[in-house]
This record gives sequence, structure tokens and C-alpha cells, in this order.
Amino acid sequence: MRMMEERWTDAFLDTKRTECDPEADEAVRSLSEREVTLANELMTQLILNEQPAPEQLHPSLRHFLDDTRALPDWTQPSLLAEGQRFFNRCAPQMLIALFCASLPSCYAARKGVKVLHLTGKMGRGRDTRVRDVLASNLLMKLPLSQRLSMRLRAWLSRDVRRGTGLPTNLTRRILETAQMVVDVMAPDLGPGNPAGLAPGGRGIRTAQKVRLMHAAVRHLIAQEGKWDPALGQPINQEDMAATMLAFSVVTLRALPKLGYTPSPLETQAYYHAWRVVGHIMGIQGELLPERYEEGERLFDEIARRQFQWSREGAEMTQALLSLLDHVTPGNLFDDLGEVLIYHLLGASTASAAGVPRKHDLKSTLLMGPLVGLGWVMDEMDEHSLFTEELCVLLGRKLMEGIAWAGRGKNRVPFRLPDHLRQTWGVQGWERAPRSGDTLATA
Repeated sequence: MRMMEERWTDAFLDTKRTECDPEADEAVRSLSEREVTLANELMTQLILNEQPAPEQLHPSLRHFLDDTRALPDWTQPSLLAEGQRFFNRCAPQMLIALFCASLPSCYAARKGVKVLHLTGKMGRGRDTRVRDVLASNLLMKLPLSQRLSMRLRAWLSRDVRRGTGLPTNLTRRILETAQMVVDVMAPDLGPGNPAGLAPGGRGIRTAQKVRLMHAAVRHLIAQEGKWDPALGQPINQEDMAATMLAFSVVTLRALPKLGYTPSPLETQAYYHAWRVVGHIMGIQGELLPERYEEGERLFDEIARRQFQWSREGAEMTQALLSLLDHVTPGNLFDDLGEVLIYHLLGASTASAAGVPRKHDLKSTLLMGPLVGLGWVMDEMDEHSLFTEELCVLLGRKLMEGIAWAGRGKNRVPFRLPDHLRQTWGVQGWERAPRSGDTLATA
């Protein structure tokens, strides 16, 4: 333990904030803005259609895809496969943990969340801003009574009343992150359906695309010249490691409060799977500790250094809460996101992420049973059937909601594999769009 304490020093992690991803950065450095857009569209089609890299792709990107698709030599195939099976066995709880623990943990990191927030805003192009200005000018020409009537109707509408409305660029980024998790954790289903991280698996392509997107964001930020160097490099090694640990360590810590306590094998297998994903995403080996317990230690050190409230984090969290309100049924569960985040992460991290604390009667009635579930798990040392069934039901409803959540014009709906739709009884799976049905950009 002493060696581990000396390993994750502030000086060591400060250095990692100055380091990024040379391979991916080099692959996009020579691209023009048009080539970046074309590459983005082609990469989306690669993921959807699972085809080899097309000749239209810039040579530097084709080489990057070829050079970074192999799994690390330390991969343990049996452990990786068990980690993917574990995700799919517990998919509803995993999804709740992703939305109500992992993502809010990312938003609690004051420095790292700034680039996530900026990325979410990047999709708001000049043409969109021009349309907003024109619409505002036209609105001001209407009579006052008509303007007030229109604003009142907008305020009473569901999307505006709940915050940002759907879809927004921030919401799309949230769904794209969740999509990557589902893609990389897809299990082997036999011929024609390889595991997400197997040769030809969709997860490898998805991870490579996200890695290239990170490099493109760094490139654009460097061109603008407005980045605060006190934050470290945008999407640096410490921030990437924190994200990987949020998807592994934070998820595993949340599961017992959602009715399922992983076995030591399941814990290490799921963590190992995310180590492999981290390697594909360009995280340095020294930030991918081998054992889960070491990963916990690294995450806690980064949290100690980085977790603090920020305006950007609060806006990302609000977009997440709006999405959860939008996809969960009815109005009874409108505050469910806030309740679950506090339950799974605790008050300190939830506050750092900018989650409002609810004290009304409805939240109290909803929070009481959830807190009780955690107490039951602590006291009984065995699975609570009531807890597990409740969370499976909630997770299934969440899966149904996000599977059909809008991602905007010319965007593919959330891609939930058919085996998950069938296994967990997600309604409407038989009508799921096929990958070639819709042209998408990401």
C-alpha cells in the first residue's frame, strides 16, 4: 500500500495533465476542416455497417485505425469475455449506474468537465445562431400580448419547463457516451455477432472514433487559442484515466446499492474489460493499474484533486437530469435522477456535480425506500430480491426511454442490441431501426 501511495502523487498526476495522445493528435493534425467533417461521417458509417476503412478516408486516419485496433498483449481473453457477459447480465442496473453515478462523477471534476462542456457546445454552428437571432427579431415585432402568450405556452411545455429541452448538443454527447459503453461491452453472440472488442467488433470502431474525436477537439481548441493552460491540456491523460475509472470503479461501487453485489471475479473481470478499452482509447499503461483495488486508489486520488463545483459541470448535470426526466415515464419520477445520484455517490460528490438537493414531500417519499435499500444490503450480506427487482424494472424503463430518445435530425436513435432488448423485455425492440436505415453524423 505504501508503494501505491507514493505512486499516485500530485507531482505525478500534474505531469499527466500536460500529456495527451500523440498518435491520435498526429492523425488529425494535417486534416482540413472539411476532411474532419468527412472523416466524422465516414467513421459513423464504419461503426454502423462494420465495414473496412473506406478508401475515401484520409491515409493518416486509415493508418491510425489499422495501428490501434489490436488489443494489448496483456489482455486476458477469458477475463475480458466474463466482464462483457457481466455487463449484459446486469444491464439494467449497469445503465442506472452509468447515468446516475459514472457520468455525474465525470461532471464533478472541475477542470476536466470544462472540455466536455465545450465539446457539447461545439455543435452549435453559425447557421444555428443566425436562425436564433432572426427568430428573436421576428418575435419582437409581434404585439406584446401575443409575445407573452407564446412565452407562457413555451414555459408550460414539458421540454422548456424541465430545462434544456431535447435534443440538445449536451444531451447528444451524453447519449453518445452511453452508446460507446453498450458497444464495447457487447458479448460474443456467435457467427456474425462478435464481441464488442473482438476483431470486427463494433466497440473497437466506436472507441477509435471517440479517440479521434478527442484529438479533433484538441486541434480545434489549439486553433482558437483561448484555452486556459492552468487547466492542463484539454482531454489529457489524467482526465481520460478518470473517465475510464468512472465507468469501471464508480459503476462497481454503485451496484450493491442497486441490488447486486458483484463477486470478486465479476469485479476484476469488468475492471479488466475497461482497462482494455482504456488502452484502445490511448490511455498510458501507467494509468491503467492491473488490479481493481489499485484502480480504486487512483480514482480516489484524482477525485481528491479534482472534484469541485463548477458552472460547466452543473450545466452538464442539468442536461443529464433533463434527459432522465424526459425518458422516464410519467411525472412521478421527475426527481428520480437527483435522488439516485445522491444515493449512489453521496452528498459530497453529488454537490460537486451540481445536483440540486430535493426536500419536497415527493422526493422524501421516494428517497426513503432507496436509502432503506442500501441499509438492507449493508445489514443482510445477501442479495435483496426486492431491491434487485425494483432496480431491474427501473433500469428496463430507462433502457426503453434512451433507446428511442431523439438525437436530432439525421442522427441514429440509440442503438440497443437486439439480444438486450429481448433479454430484458425492452418494449418495441422488434421495431428497432436497422443500421443502414438512417444516415447519421456524430
